[in-house]
Amino acid sequence: MDFIIATDGTCDLPDEMLHDMQVVSCNMSYYIDDQPYGPESGKQVGFHEFYDRMRFGARTSTSMINEETARSFLNGLLAEGKDVLYLAFASVLSGTYENFKHIAEEINAVNEHKVYVVDSKCASGGEGLFVTLVNEKRKAGASFGETCEYADRIRDNVIHYFVVDDLKYLARGGRLSKGSAFFGNMLNLKPVLHVDEIGRLVPIKKVIGRKKSLNALIDKMEERYNKSSDIVYITHGDCYDDAKYIADAITEKFGIPVKILPLGYVIGSHSGPGTVALFFTGDSRAE
Repeated sequence: MDFIIATDGTCDLPDEMLHDMQVVSCNMSYYIDDQPYGPESGKQVGFHEFYDRMRFGARTSTSMINEETARSFLNGLLAEGKDVLYLAFASVLSGTYENFKHIAEEINAVNEHKVYVVDSKCASGGEGLFVTLVNEKRKAGASFGETCEYADRIRDNVIHYFVVDDLKYLARGGRLSKGSAFFGNMLNLKPVLHVDEIGRLVPIKKVIGRKKSLNALIDKMEERYNKSSDIVYITHGDCYDDAKYIADAITEKFGIPVKILPLGYVIGSHSGPGTVALFFTGDSRAE
């Protein structure tokens, strides 16, 4: 490849997919009951164990990629003698983008090869879909500049819809009041959320019951899918059967395969077990 594409671990694409695409990832640390895991410690937990620990009351948190890590990561890539396109986690959800942007400006002032940082305004498999689309542009022979311009433009066409199973995790992260979470859980309310034009996670409707919330994701794809790409991703927080229910329905309706991926620990720390998220292309994120 003439230039390097890199991204964050929050894209929730498995290592083997990133390797096949020749995309490099800079992973974030996460914490379980204040104990560090991931790059900071070198320790990891299994997928099911992570979500089971949440179910049994463990408190989880995350930290952004700091400037020191960003500098080391980018300099390591630039040592290959190529320009770097970095596709960053939504800036309204993390300071990672700002840190990479600042370090890129520092590097670009003195380095022959350049770093271009894009605020994806995406999260989880939405960021993964964004990375996939940008990489397809590179594979089609686009130059570094053409691919950067494409990334700036296509991010607004990556549509995200989420449902969660337990509202307490959104309340922990300040995205819902504790009172609303308590009464919502009592009433079995399941909010449908989307990621808006600037990358915020925003509730758009409430339904009663898990099955209705899953069907609401399918309905939103019927409403919004523009068929500009046949790549569709679903991520799940240890609830594969629910993800497969949605995937099978989409394949039946649209005749396209759906890739089911595990919801990563960074996003899952804030949305909880039972989260299901659907990602596809549309004309606009505006509701």
